[in-house]
Amino acid sequence: MTTVEDALTRAHRTRNTFLRITDERAAAVVSQGPLAGMPFAVKDIFDVRGTRTSAASRVFDDRPDASRDAEAVRRVTAAGAALIGKTTMSELAYSGLGVNERFGTPTLSRAGREHVVGGSSSGSAAAVRAGVVAFALASDTSGSARIPAAWVGVFGFRPSLGRYPSDGMTALAPTLDTAGLIAARLEHVEAVDRILGGDPGPAPEVPVFVVPHEEYLSGCDGDVLDRFHADLARLRAAGFRVAERRLESLELARRLHRLHVPIVESEAYAAFGRYLEEPDLLSSQVRRRLERARTRLRQGSADPLYGSVSSLRRQFRRELGNALLLSPATEIDAPAYDDVRASAEAHDEVNARALALTMVLSYLDAPSLVIPFGGGGLPRSIQVSGASGWDGRVLRAARQLGAAPGLSETARHW
Repeated sequence: MTTVEDALTRAHRTRNTFLRITDERAAAVVSQGPLAGMPFAVKDIFDVRGTRTSAASRVFDDRPDASRDAEAVRRVTAAGAALIGKTTMSELAYSGLGVNERFGTPTLSRAGREHVVGGSSSGSAAAVRAGVVAFALASDTSGSARIPAAWVGVFGFRPSLGRYPSDGMTALAPTLDTAGLIAARLEHVEAVDRILGGDPGPAPEVPVFVVPHEEYLSGCDGDVLDRFHADLARLRAAGFRVAERRLESLELARRLHRLHVPIVESEAYAAFGRYLEEPDLLSSQVRRRLERARTRLRQGSADPLYGSVSSLRRQFRRELGNALLLSPATEIDAPAYDDVRASAEAHDEVNARALALTMVLSYLDAPSLVIPFGGGGLPRSIQVSGASGWDGRVLRAARQLGAAPGLSETARHW
């Protein structure tokens, strides 16, 4: 494991990843506890005592320094982890791409071009991917931990709502917001989950998996689907039961999201819409989304979604039975930074596609783990999800996948 001193050195060498590096705090850590000496970072929506929580936005330029740590930060530091710093993000956590006009955008170089790492927890994923930290606290409302994890090839976990403490977190859409994790190894996810969420429960029998009907995945790029089907074939060859099933709850949640004002848009506008009247305060991307929300709210509301989420979650649980869901994390691979910046239309279209699959699972309160699934070339991953409250089952299933014979060297070292 990277030492605290090495982590601090690497953090100072990163570009567009950290907003603040907490040298003195990291150096003073007492290396005892279940996370003893483990370097970690936090997305800048979590309060850290003595620092300003900015959510990477001018909106909070005048916010005073936090007087205490967010509860999630307090728990992991009490367990011995060393806080290296606070990471950058999409402004206000309101984008799936990780672009930030003010603080810079983390990117990864591939084939001679810079690609975005995804958002909104972009800096958290970049810090883990670069080997600076073992794990990072993120958030996940519509996919903010899972998308960047998938695009950089690390683990990303969205727990069930309420499993992790939210005290001291700046909210975007409280109905769907949750703290999340991005980590280099599955054992790090498991260790931090025990600190934040408690006992994951008994290990299940060999899991049964279902995949959505092909029509539900028709929006995916061909390369994404090809890799997904290849990974399913590897799982079947390793002895896992994987069946295709039409899950009406997935399709209904997506249909309602498209027909009505999304919950995230409604709640983000309630929280930040007033800043539209202040010129140059918001980035162009956030301003467009808030303006679109204002227009849509004049014509409709999110009430049909609020009224449906409980029944959708019950239906999803019934349709799964004793199975877990396998799906791609996103419809697309990480786009090139220049392509995202080509026009407002290009940015917004790519952002919508990035969020399309993860957003549906957020409505269903499905604990979901993005697993890097080995292989060369582009980072490849698969997403394992369960019904609300099945966090332990999802994590245990990931452990069983990693132990299966015939999978890649990467998988077997989870």
